[in-house]
Amino acid sequence: MKSTYEKEKIVSIVIIAISLLVMAGIAAFLFLKPEKPTVTDEIEIMPNIVGYSYKEVEACYSRYFSLAVTDTEYSDEFLEGAILSQDILPGKEYLKGQTTVNVTVSKGAKPAETAAPVTEPPAETTAEETEPVLTDGEIENPHAAFEDTFPASELDITVHDIDIPDGRGKEITEELYAIMRRRGADAGFLYYDPETGGSIEYNADEKFSAGSIIKAVYARSLLGAEIDLSEQYEMTEELLNSQYELVNGKPVGTKFTVEELIRAAIIDSDNTAYKMLYNYIGYKDFNEYAASLGVSIRMTDENYWFRLTPRQSAIFFKEIYYFTKQHTNGKFMLDCMSNTTYREMFSVALPDKTVAEKYGYLPQEDFYTLGDCAIVLGDKPYVLVAYVRGTGSNLNTQFFRDTAALVDELHELLH
Repeated sequence: MKSTYEKEKIVSIVIIAISLLVMAGIAAFLFLKPEKPTVTDEIEIMPNIVGYSYKEVEACYSRYFSLAVTDTEYSDEFLEGAILSQDILPGKEYLKGQTTVNVTVSKGAKPAETAAPVTEPPAETTAEETEPVLTDGEIENPHAAFEDTFPASELDITVHDIDIPDGRGKEITEELYAIMRRRGADAGFLYYDPETGGSIEYNADEKFSAGSIIKAVYARSLLGAEIDLSEQYEMTEELLNSQYELVNGKPVGTKFTVEELIRAAIIDSDNTAYKMLYNYIGYKDFNEYAASLGVSIRMTDENYWFRLTPRQSAIFFKEIYYFTKQHTNGKFMLDCMSNTTYREMFSVALPDKTVAEKYGYLPQEDFYTLGDCAIVLGDKPYVLVAYVRGTGSNLNTQFFRDTAALVDELHELLH
């Protein structure tokens, strides 16, 4: 028979063996267990990208996720290029840099129903209008009161050189004020009438992220500087705004004229086209242009996106209005701004008007800034500028539609 000592020795050996096996199993589990990605570095929350321009989403989020178009269809709500659906819902987690979002993209508004053509009587003949004499140099840009008038900090509607008519005129002004006050300091607005020099403003000295609005201002500075629009520049890997953003879908190595790049930057809000322009041509013309208007912003190698006040934006677009009427490159500028791809803001509220505009959108971590600057054409053209800041992912484009509709009604009353 085995002694008690031997039995205890055997039991000890068994316990040690079992312990070693358990520790080995735990070590193997920990070693082989897939490491969770750190929340701060790799896991992101999917934003709502429905309604945004496909190109703008690529430009803003290409380092976070990629897009794949699974279908295109007509839409009642969005024009061509807008995202209609996304397969990863807003608020869901995804791996940064390792996720593809499948989207449906609008190929335009649904075609209107066809109807029998209406036969119009021949128009009465009139004497030919003489074409205005265009210039290649400086243009006449009359000074307006809003350019150097700075109201008190109180958020209020301020009127310069306009006699608001009683009745509906006063009602419209009060409705405009109510729209602005609902947004408080997160809204800014300015209306300018070139015929009278009158203006209406709200929170006009608050700075907002201008986003792509600056592309139109930069293009205007080049067009007024007598640059060669036929000059060609090559699209290189280094000049791509993102690996996906190719000007007009052309491959790296393609050469584009300055005219083609300006069209892409304004019409399609193409970031690579804008990047090519300021890298190849520089910012001397832009800085001289801004200085001539008394606007303090300056472009540098590190600063080519800007924050603008509604007042500064209106100063630029007021001058662009006169540029389109007087300069030899004005028709080209007007054509680009009248055919921008994204037209879901002022244009929607003014279907019977030609709206030459440039919008800007900057999404940030927990809020966004959205702006629209426009020349509204018609018998009596006017300039309209508006900005709004918002939280979350849903853009408040209704703010711009309501503002445009009220301003247009008031403008008609004033004339």
